[in-house]
Amino acid sequence: MADEGGAMKLYLVRHGIALDVGTHGIERDFDRPLSDAGRNKTRAAARGLKALGHVPAIIGTSPLVRAEQTAQVFRDELQVEPEVEVVDFMAPGGSVMELIAWLKERSVPSAMVVGHMPDMAWLTHSCIQASERRDLHFKKAAVACVAFESVPRHGGGRLEWLHQPRYLRELAGREEATKD
Repeated sequence: MADEGGAMKLYLVRHGIALDVGTHGIERDFDRPLSDAGRNKTRAAARGLKALGHVPAIIGTSPLVRAEQTAQVFRDELQVEPEVEVVDFMAPGGSVMELIAWLKERSVPSAMVVGHMPDMAWLTHSCIQASERRDLHFKKAAVACVAFESVPRHGGGRLEWLHQPRYLRELAGREEATKD
């Protein structure tokens, strides 16, 4: 369950840029790690999310290497306390019903999940009301925010925003420039 009134924000994140199969001896899609550029761009996107004041209480991730690494970058940059939780329902072909059940089991006002396309668009659509059906495009390290006014349920959320990584990186750059 979410907070007292059941309200919860869900941040849906697509993993960052990863190395291709065949690079550096990578043989399986499952094992593809973030590239150096992917790690750096993901770190900047996470700092942009933090600059907006959006920090989840918990983070769940697909078991694929690139998603786990993306989740860890967000955890580190956002200074989220609990460890990242690997959740099989965020693997490609995952289940929105398992996502909703996972959210309902948590007593937190916000959660983040990290996964893959096209699943991130499909999961976002499944969480929002059917009348809000949109063509959602998640670039790598993009973040969407779905707000549930009561206990999370299939179709019971509202899409608040979808920020592409370039925008988040720009916010991070502005935030860092004001600190100088």
